[in-house]
Amino acid sequence: MSKLVLTNSINMLKAVAISNYSSQYQDPIVLKKGETVHLGQEESEEKWKGWIWAENETHGGWVPIQILKIDQSKLTAQVLEDYSAKELDVEKGDTITVSQQLNGWLWSKSNKSNDVGWVPEENIQYL
Repeated sequence: MSKLVLTNSINMLKAVAISNYSSQYQDPIVLKKGETVHLGQEESEEKWKGWIWAENETHGGWVPIQILKIDQSKLTAQVLEDYSAKELDVEKGDTITVSQQLNGWLWSKSNKSNDVGWVPEENIQYL
C-alpha cells in the first residue's frame, strides 16, 4: 500500500480505484443515534472483522461494532451515532476523497459524481 498523504487540514485523503466495485445492497440500512437494533452474526472473515449484521424495523445490513453499545444479552444494541451502509460504486481509475476508514472500508466521495458511500479499501490506492 502507498504512503498516506494528507490533502488538507481535515485529514481528507485522495485515492484512485484500482478495480471496479459495485454496491451489493441497493436499499442499505440507515440508522439514527439512539435507535435500537437487533443483532445477528458477527463477520468472521478476517479482512472484514469488526462488522455485525443488524436489523431495525425496516432494513438489515452490516454495521461497524464501534458504533454500537451492545447489551448484555448480545441480542440488541443502541446506535451511538448516525450511520448509513450506503456503498459507493467506482470504476477503475475513478478518483475519490476519503474521509473515514473503518474495518477495511472507506467512507468516500466520488470526484466524478459527488456521490458518497463506502468502498472496500482493497479496491483503492492512496495517491
